[in-house]
Amino acid sequence: MNLLRFLFLLVLIAAVDPGTVRAQTPAPPISGMVISSQRGPVGGVTVSLVHPIIGRNAPVFSAPNGAYFFANVPPQTQPYFIEAYWGNQLLFRGELLYQGAPVQFNISLP
Repeated sequence: MNLLRFLFLLVLIAAVDPGTVRAQTPAPPISGMVISSQRGPVGGVTVSLVHPIIGRNAPVFSAPNGAYFFANVPPQTQPYFIEAYWGNQLLFRGELLYQGAPVQFNISLP
């Protein structure tokens, strides 16, 4: 009897149209590189997004190759501020408009 149930479940699973099963995907990420004009890619830099209405997100750190990314950022009609810190020292602050499409934003340091 258990074998019959198992076969029945396999038939049901095979009959499901894969087009109707959709995984929920996160919002496209914001990504970029932290690059110094003197040293090239810079790792270990704290990068934050700050929005005037929704506030500050959890910061991320740039990888040894300078790369950073944010996932699941809520799209907004007003721009975010993107900030880069070394310890407590603000190295960069700029504006970034994120409306749901992937954004590549490189941070240039002196």
